[in-house]
Amino acid sequence: MKKVDGTMFSVEMMDRVIRSGIIAVLELERIEDAVPVTDALLAGGVSAIELTLRTPAALGSIGAIARNRPEMTIGVGTVLFVEQVKQIIDAGAHFAVAPGFNPLIVDEAKRLGIPFSPGIVTPSELEGALSKGCRLLKFFPAEPSGGVEYLKSMNNPYAYLGLSYIPLGGVNLANLPQYAAMKEVVAIGGTWISQRKLINEHAWDEITSRAKEAKRVWHEVRNSL
Repeated sequence: MKKVDGTMFSVEMMDRVIRSGIIAVLELERIEDAVPVTDALLAGGVSAIELTLRTPAALGSIGAIARNRPEMTIGVGTVLFVEQVKQIIDAGAHFAVAPGFNPLIVDEAKRLGIPFSPGIVTPSELEGALSKGCRLLKFFPAEPSGGVEYLKSMNNPYAYLGLSYIPLGGVNLANLPQYAAMKEVVAIGGTWISQRKLINEHAWDEITSRAKEAKRVWHEVRNSL
């Protein structure tokens, strides 16, 4: 696939992330919930997820979604160890993210050919990621670190480089418009859409409703830029 200049993401993969705009963060305890929650999100217009590697069901869930719902863009989060990169590729992941910047994981992702967005929250981390060719960056934890105003300030010296960000951590429906109004933000990630409690209760209609509202707000702001 054609690569975006200077980034690990192909044009196609960037387009898929941008088209969704909203990335639902999932923490799944049961593999059997993977396809139903995916259907609930797709029904609400959310076509990208960050499925975290925090539970024993994570890898099996990635596989279930990849096999049964190829229209869902599967991002995998909490990639903390080098060996996990191959595991998530084998399971069917499309891209990966992490809460922090680990050069070893970036190198392995590049070697195996999976797009990777490291977590950054300081200029030094940003420059480290940039030195590895990463130009789509996960801003985490977004709100505890100062929110959109902090991100704008940090990005200012690098604005001419055209970097892109996915903020996660404390992002919700109330502050979503602030992030959506920043052109460098290509998507946001959040847990509120498909909270673990909602998944465990099989509250699929509520998840769809939250997905629809998040997409509505996102598009309303983006269309006004």
